[in-house]
Amino acid sequence: MLTFSRQLAKQIRSVFRRALQISASQTDQPVWLVGDDSGLRIRTQNWRATAEYQLPGSPETTNSESIPMTMEALAACEGTKSDELVQVEKLDDETTVLRWNDRSIPQSFRLDAKKLRPDPVPVLPETWRSNSPRLLVALNDAMKIVPTDGTRYAINCVQLRPEGGRLAATDGHQLLIEHGFEFPWQGDALVPRTKLFDGRELPSDLHVEIGLTPNHAVFRAGPWTFWLTLEKQGRFPTVENIIPTADSVKTRLCLSAEDTSFMLDVVPRLPSETDQQGRITLDLNGQVALLAKGDGPAPVTQVVLRNSQRNGDEVRLNTDRQFLVRAVQLGFHEFELHGSESPVVCRDERRVYLWSVLEEAAALTTGPDTVQLESPLATITSPAAARPLPPPRRARATQERNPNPMPHNRIAETLAASAPTPASESASPPPNHNGDHDHRGSFNAILQQAETAKTSLHDAFAQINHLIGSLKRHRRQSKLMQTTLASLKQLQNLEV
Repeated sequence: MLTFSRQLAKQIRSVFRRALQISASQTDQPVWLVGDDSGLRIRTQNWRATAEYQLPGSPETTNSESIPMTMEALAACEGTKSDELVQVEKLDDETTVLRWNDRSIPQSFRLDAKKLRPDPVPVLPETWRSNSPRLLVALNDAMKIVPTDGTRYAINCVQLRPEGGRLAATDGHQLLIEHGFEFPWQGDALVPRTKLFDGRELPSDLHVEIGLTPNHAVFRAGPWTFWLTLEKQGRFPTVENIIPTADSVKTRLCLSAEDTSFMLDVVPRLPSETDQQGRITLDLNGQVALLAKGDGPAPVTQVVLRNSQRNGDEVRLNTDRQFLVRAVQLGFHEFELHGSESPVVCRDERRVYLWSVLEEAAALTTGPDTVQLESPLATITSPAAARPLPPPRRARATQERNPNPMPHNRIAETLAASAPTPASESASPPPNHNGDHDHRGSFNAILQQAETAKTSLHDAFAQINHLIGSLKRHRRQSKLMQTTLASLKQLQNLEV
């Protein structure tokens, strides 16, 4: 007899479904319970993945025993309480019985197991590397970008590259790269799209071990072990060459924390045209604003982000709103704009996220009937400050040939359109070697920050004066009330 809690049954069934990518109706998926001196292991597998949960040894799991059951049996006995236990017993070679109490009421489930046969258990890697819990978060972020189907490139996979500990994901319109992990193998590994990492059941505070076998990428986190089948026939596109360099930025947008919260609430509810699903215009001309429009003669809706800041050239670009929202959800607040038809780039210490924009000709503009919304003005905190732009650089004289270009898509088209020109044809001035440009840029940035701080202090000083005035008025009114009450008491005494 093997024992586990009803709460654990619920968690395991949820993770197993995501790992194997099966629906709730696939109730005949086999699940095996293996008990020995090390504890209880609950395992399931198909051609996509193998998932296993190991429960440490207990008095009920000391004997070596293997019992077959199904996802239907897990669904029948699952619950929300950890103190309600499920007892699983193999009556004979053809019958498995589960027994438990549902709030003190006895329950049972009988399963015909004569057709269930165990599959060979995949081998474990010979070498493991431990990574921070961040790896599971990064895999989940990457898998949300990966499309269901690939093209002639394996873009339906996440690429794991040991050099630099890098993972990459793209759907041909957006790209996410994250560095800083450790992968103990040689050559790239392609892990097909899965929703396994999108759940709360996996530990978020434990280190993640990763290894590779000839057929699987293997992940181990706490009691969980997963074997994910590798894509061995496809080829991932070369993505590094499409990332614009940081020193070619023309405009930098910095969103404040207040505006990002406001934007995440408002943008999904903005109107959109039927034939332009998701289109939104980022308008950085004098102020930071988003423009959206519904079908027909509907007016343009303008959302002004009053606490955010633009640094550099004015620009208006047309983009899919889901990419802008995803960048904010990933935690990015600063956006590099390299032109109205070049990819938008977000960077931090470990990650790069970029996406292609839509045609500039389709960008929206405001009119006399524009409906305007404004984000609440943050009166105490200072507005977001965008970093100053780098000085212009001389274009490279030659370009390296890309032996493995991106598939035909907006990102690749944008990169080709914005490729650097030879030095003889470039109109960019030569770099300034005397340091005057850098000195002036730094001085202007410091001056701008000082002006921003001055404005914030002025607003705070005005608020403090307003509060002091209110307190003084309250004190005068309180004294007047006390004087009035004293006069009334004197009148009452005179009447007596």
